[in-house]
Amino acid sequence: MSSAIGQNLQRVDGQEKVTGKGVYTGDLRLPGMVYGKVLRSPFPHARIRRIDASRAESLPGVVAVLTRDNLRVASPVHGAYVKDQPIVALEKTRYSGDLVAAVAAVDEAAAEEALKRIDVEYEELPAVFTVEEAIKEGAPLVHEKLEGLKSAEYGTGGSHIVHENSNILLHFRYQRGDVEKAFQEADFIFEDTFFYPSAQHYPLEPHVSVASFEGESLTVWTSTQSPFSVRQELARVFGVPFSRVRVIVPYVGGGYGAKSGIKTEALAGCLSRLAGRPVRVAFSADETFKTICQPKAKLTIKTGVNRDGAFVARRCEVYLNGGAYANSGPSVTEKAGYRAHGPYRIPHVLTDSYHVYTNTVPGGAFRGFGGPQAAFAYESHLDMIAHRLNMDPVKLRMKNLLDRGEEYAAGDTPMDCDLKDGLKQVAEAVGWGKEAKDPAEPASGSRVRRGKGIACGVKDGGGTNKPANAMVKILSDGSVLLSSGSVEIGQGMRTAFLQIVAQELSVPPQQIQMAELDTQYTPFDKGTNASSATAVMGQAVQRAARHAREQLLAAAACLLETQPSEVELNDGKVFFKGKSLSFRDAMRRYAETEGEIVGRGFFKVPRNKNVPLGYTSPFWEVGLGAAEVEVDEMTGAVRIVKYISLTDAGKMIHPLQCRGQDEGAALFGMGLSLSEEILYENGEMLNPNLVDYRLPRFRDLPESFHTYIREEGGGPGPYGSKGMGEGGILAVAPAICNAVYDATGVRIREVPLRGEKVWTAVAKGKDFEGPDSG
Repeated sequence: MSSAIGQNLQRVDGQEKVTGKGVYTGDLRLPGMVYGKVLRSPFPHARIRRIDASRAESLPGVVAVLTRDNLRVASPVHGAYVKDQPIVALEKTRYSGDLVAAVAAVDEAAAEEALKRIDVEYEELPAVFTVEEAIKEGAPLVHEKLEGLKSAEYGTGGSHIVHENSNILLHFRYQRGDVEKAFQEADFIFEDTFFYPSAQHYPLEPHVSVASFEGESLTVWTSTQSPFSVRQELARVFGVPFSRVRVIVPYVGGGYGAKSGIKTEALAGCLSRLAGRPVRVAFSADETFKTICQPKAKLTIKTGVNRDGAFVARRCEVYLNGGAYANSGPSVTEKAGYRAHGPYRIPHVLTDSYHVYTNTVPGGAFRGFGGPQAAFAYESHLDMIAHRLNMDPVKLRMKNLLDRGEEYAAGDTPMDCDLKDGLKQVAEAVGWGKEAKDPAEPASGSRVRRGKGIACGVKDGGGTNKPANAMVKILSDGSVLLSSGSVEIGQGMRTAFLQIVAQELSVPPQQIQMAELDTQYTPFDKGTNASSATAVMGQAVQRAARHAREQLLAAAACLLETQPSEVELNDGKVFFKGKSLSFRDAMRRYAETEGEIVGRGFFKVPRNKNVPLGYTSPFWEVGLGAAEVEVDEMTGAVRIVKYISLTDAGKMIHPLQCRGQDEGAALFGMGLSLSEEILYENGEMLNPNLVDYRLPRFRDLPESFHTYIREEGGGPGPYGSKGMGEGGILAVAPAICNAVYDATGVRIREVPLRGEKVWTAVAKGKDFEGPDSG
């Protein structure tokens, strides 16, 4: 049997999805099901003085109205890092769009009408919208008190600094060496500040749940990336054992970090218990904008450099606008802080990273998890240093980049791929060193300039502090069933896992099925995020398959009256000295007395107190990029002519899916670089829809777009694999901005590169330094 690894098998979920047969949460229709809608706050910060839902309750077709007055639960608040977000507002609302009440009715029209009949009396309160406003002395507090704050458990070099009576929820510090002394000894010191936008994940499927309370048992069908975390929070909210809460995950239409933790599930559960019927709560696409976002970031980097270009010290400050509720924002803050100095050999580092509450939409995980923000800053900063020193930016990177096998931080996983060789490859692919020729000027008189830019980003791989469990069953007819708690969110994880099991059991992948994800029966997993499925859960799947293989070999040896070492498996058959048995025949005879074979696998990255974040990085996810752009100096429009993306997958289980992941990540980065940004005015979001919020379109794709995926075999996952679904986003923004500088001679320190921003900088011949420039 040929190897199943490295093959472009047909996706196991592909046909159902493209033919419309796949069932998503929003497709479910249960007997007696009613429809939930939510009432949102019109004010960014307000005290609720009174709520009167009587007119809504009396409306025909309405079966339940939920407000703080009838929120009878064990705990009215939830959250992964801190229990700070109420199911519906209790004393006050904290952002425009905050949940105030919810209605369940026999149809959506009745529910919408009922919302209009809920009378709420608000008392507006002073609000803070930016990090600068929120950290001022005497600033209004978004949260006066917090409960259930998760304790930080950092290792050597990492620390948590507490700020009392402050909007700073988390202050993470990473330190090594003596930065101030090193600055004194450096030949040059350079300092720059950069800004990265708040953005919307915009999965094709918005947040949706269907909940059914029967007695003291709750079943929830939901579009989530973290079903077991959702089960845990729902059990705590309703005061019931985990065994009374069942979370089922149908197909999920994208997540990108937005679908971690509680979103619609608690609302649906509360309404179902009030109504005594199943309730569907589905947010609209516009409501998704007001649920969670990527936090806006401000990053300042100060670097000490010797005359030969060697970096000696770096001081970083990272501020994330975390919005009104924490979600997973504090974890993003930790990661952004740890990654802020970049993949360079720098003896002395000091980073302070802050998660700050404001009266805006809650921030949380987004593809890259703090990595793109950090990479935009340190790669733009590096190019600026190179030009100040009159050095080639590629040569400056080559001088300072970590070698393969070199430590990123003392005690952490050594760099598991060759960044320098990858940098050479993208530089050659974009024609680095060859001048980008400006196109002929069009008749309109526009003046178009071309330039090239390069960037290199690295992020520590996800899956730390994450127990992964998997189960492989060989059934009595010889077929195989795989059960894993990782969620298929479009990344192709199910297919890759089946390939791993097929390889280990020497059976055709078509003989293996993937069990549906149901917390009642599926082995535990903490969540699907941070490119951890193949590298972390993949190890549990591989171990479960090997455990099943061992049992099958032992069973076959017993049937054939020999030793397990004498038996071989190949192409779904058992072989011994010319004799063979199909899996079906072997299992039929074995099952008569012993039953089915169950293989179990477990993997978890162990805690390591010698590593700054407390856990060793499972792997390093890398993204190198090179861009060639055109800048129209008359309009400020930036067009990507050519883009090169390079990453390392360790070993590709399914090459086509790997390529799709890297291309998708790069396209995310292009959107954030050129157009995507959530905008506010006095706390009110100005563009919560696809008319005003500009996602990238097919016509925004570069004329030439190439992805290179290396297989250096350094990953911890099966066969040397590692995560690579986020690497492609890391280098995009700095590569494009570096190319714009090459074309125009002006530096844009804030993305997205909107036309007016670029035009202003070019017209003035002056760098665009941030929000106050212009």
